[in-house]
This record gives sequence, structure tokens and C-alpha cells, in this order.
Amino acid sequence: MLSIQRRNTKEAPQECTPNLLPCRIDHDGPVNASRRYWAPEHDKDGNLEAYFRGRKLKGREVALPEGYKGVVVKEAATEDEMHNRDTERLRRRQLEEQDMDEDDEDGEEEVKILEEVANFKEFIVWGHEAVADGDDAFVKGVEEWIGFAAAMHAPGIDAENEQKAGT
Repeated sequence: MLSIQRRNTKEAPQECTPNLLPCRIDHDGPVNASRRYWAPEHDKDGNLEAYFRGRKLKGREVALPEGYKGVVVKEAATEDEMHNRDTERLRRRQLEEQDMDEDDEDGEEEVKILEEVANFKEFIVWGHEAVADGDDAFVKGVEEWIGFAAAMHAPGIDAENEQKAGT
């Protein structure tokens, strides 16, 4: 189970626009990128265009639907908490191996605490030389799956009313 908490409830979280790049960068967190190295601009078609390490990237801005908010999170546990959690996992594993009473363990579920760092209303999906299309997982997640999930959970007509409507 996940629990998202704010670091400081008195201050509003920072607003940001995440950029999803088509590459792997071994760094998590903010970067003080100068305009020399990262300067996205709109092209004649209205799409974003930038160069990253000499490679041309095309970007697509994807807005979240009304009523949704994107959240940037990080694991909130300190090193001591992580060590204690690992020790607790080891202890539980040893108890299970000794065939101890498992009834006490059934109701327990580990809760991972995440800290809200920033939030966003839109993000940018970048592609090599081309704008990300509707088949991109992130674009599809926002444009199709959120609507599909809303339709699945919307109240519908029950079977009795369906029969009446059909006759």
C-alpha cells in the first residue's frame, strides 16, 4: 500500500512540468540546466522542439483531465528507517521459515510512505525526431485509460431497468 504525504503542510507544493525523455539518465531530481543545454521552443506546427546531446527531440504537451492532479514523489524513509525495515523483513522471513503461527502475519501489509515534492497539471512527452503519438504509453494513459476507468466505474442501468427499456 502507498501513502502520499506532504513534507510541509503549511506551504503549497511546488508546481512543475515533468519532461519524459526517450532515454535513460542515471539521475533522479532537479537539474540546474542552463539555456545553453536545454532550450525547448515551439516549431511552426506548434510542437515543442529541443536538442539534447546533439539529438533532435520533438515534444508533445499532455494536459491532465479536469479533476486530476499529477504528483512528483520521493521515498520518505530515512536511511535508519530503511535499515529497520530491512531488519524487520529478515526477521519475518526467519519466522516464516520456522513455521511460526502465520495467522498474526495475515493482516499486516507494508505501507510505503512517499513524500510529495511537486505537482503538475501537464507533462511533456519527448520523442526522437518525431512527436509522441497516441500509441505512446504515457499519452494513452491520459487520453484513453482515465476515460475508460471513469466509464467502468460510472453508475449504470441495472438489469431490471435494461429489460424495461428493451420492451
